[in-house]
Amino acid sequence: MNQLKVISLNNKHGMSVEIINFGARVKSIKFPVNGKAIEMTVTYPLKEDYLNDSFYLGATCGRVCNRISGSKFELEDKHYQLTNNDGNNCLHGGVDNFSFRYWKIDNGSITPSSVSLRLTSNDSDQGFPGTIKVSVTYELTDENKLVVQYFANTDKSTPINLTNHSYFTLGEDNCESLLLKVNASSFLELNDTNLPTGKILSVNASDFNFKTFESIGRKQQETLDPLLIKMKGYDHCFVFDPSPLKQAKAQLVSLENKICMTMYTDQPALQLYTGAYLSGQFKAYQGVCLEAQNYPDAVNFKHFPNSILKADETYNRTIIFGFEKYNSHT
Repeated sequence: MNQLKVISLNNKHGMSVEIINFGARVKSIKFPVNGKAIEMTVTYPLKEDYLNDSFYLGATCGRVCNRISGSKFELEDKHYQLTNNDGNNCLHGGVDNFSFRYWKIDNGSITPSSVSLRLTSNDSDQGFPGTIKVSVTYELTDENKLVVQYFANTDKSTPINLTNHSYFTLGEDNCESLLLKVNASSFLELNDTNLPTGKILSVNASDFNFKTFESIGRKQQETLDPLLIKMKGYDHCFVFDPSPLKQAKAQLVSLENKICMTMYTDQPALQLYTGAYLSGQFKAYQGVCLEAQNYPDAVNFKHFPNSILKADETYNRTIIFGFEKYNSHT
């Protein structure tokens, strides 16, 4: 029988992170503000609440995060039909995806500041080819950075796209009050079912331009973009401008709490989701997701970055969330 476990990571500055083995999730990130540890994400009060979560709070999403159109693709002259859980589409890996599974904690990896979790997904799982072995390592550094590293190997060619689905608040009640900057000159055009059309558009002269700090709320509330209005906010993929891992790809700022979160990643894109459909014990727009990942539906577009992992390859991706006190020069 699987047992729900929480692993606590701490650093010397009073920052702490909690990792839960169900969905290899980030349960909590607390960052000290004026001597008090403040929660940085949307969380459930009890660890058991995550067992019935439908919002992917803090989850590791896979085998392929985001959407695959029609829940199908062709690979090496074979057609594959996946489970569909978003209308006719496959979202975050299907009905029984990685977010809803118990990951095995690698006990030998546990230190006061790091932990690794592992999962095996068998051939034909949710319709995907190949048995794939996946691991995620979380490390909290003394530089107040949460480093997330994904690794995977497969015995047969298969698509893969892993991301973290935390909803960030930076201690505020509503993400619309936060400022956002994204190092992206382009984004993916969507059709009316939230899937890429294949067109890559410039952010210039649009409500998708976050190249300088912009208020999320002002952008959403003042937009004239028909699809943004219909979707009640952002759930769009931004294409990062090429840059090394150590260069900031996105920044989120709370002026109220004077906190800046900086994202670093070697992923090519960012899915920005502002939480319009949070409900129940949560409120719409309570948190914002900055999901570093490959382009959605990449397996069905030849001109999108490759999403296929082959048997002789290792999948290795890194996402870093860095926290610091905000000043106008950050």
